[in-house]
Amino acid sequence: MELSRSKLKQICYECNVTIRDGLLLLQNILGTDYTTLFFNRVIFLSNLQYLKFIEYIEQLSNNEPLSKIIGYKYFYNNKFYTNRFTLDPRPETEIIVELFIKYFLNRNEGLKILDLGCGTGCIGLSILLLYNNATLHLLDISQDALEVAELNAKSLQVMDRCELIKSNWFDEVNDTYDVIVSNPPYVSTNYKLDKAVLYDPKEALFAGIDGMDSYNKILPVAHLYLRNNGKLFIEIGYNQSDKIKEINTELKIIEMAKDLNNIDRVVVYNT
Repeated sequence: MELSRSKLKQICYECNVTIRDGLLLLQNILGTDYTTLFFNRVIFLSNLQYLKFIEYIEQLSNNEPLSKIIGYKYFYNNKFYTNRFTLDPRPETEIIVELFIKYFLNRNEGLKILDLGCGTGCIGLSILLLYNNATLHLLDISQDALEVAELNAKSLQVMDRCELIKSNWFDEVNDTYDVIVSNPPYVSTNYKLDKAVLYDPKEALFAGIDGMDSYNKILPVAHLYLRNNGKLFIEIGYNQSDKIKEINTELKIIEMAKDLNNIDRVVVYNT
């Protein structure tokens, strides 16, 4: 069947979906590129493809994130597969990668890195692509999340430098690292999130009444898993910068980086 641009606009308008997201859905269904679809005045679909498109549009109108529907999202210019078992990669988390580059100028350094609570693996794998001699341990308590991280490592062709660890934080860790990176759960259980965010796994979002449970487990012992002059890069939530300073740890804060909204977003620690 033929889907004209005017019909596409009508469908998207009626379902409160942007034309861009509608085209991204069609791109996924047809396996073509976005630019081609954008300039086509008429898009040709089979009946099954059209029905799939309508199904996806309805999912979007019900606040399901585009990434959960099409199964991937871009992070630091790389494509990462995601699903209901993993937290979607988010732009503010890219600050960790930027800070990593700032502190480790030698791209040939043979760094040993731990992505703690890795989810999709977007942080550690993005770094691994920039440091050709680095190795990475991807750790998560969820076997389903580890399978997604493994899929991403293979897709990005770096699985030969990766190892998967199923563990509740450091419970199964027997190594020490040059660097630990982490975006742990930090949302208060009392905080009301947007409906779209609730398509992420609750285990990757919520961390007790004050949102500090993950930090209380990580920070007091993290120094035991870092080498001399090792660093920890960890993301924090809104209004948590003062609370995190109160946690007893042998690590020293060397920087707090803000996001585009001028909110403290990433803390850098040194041994």
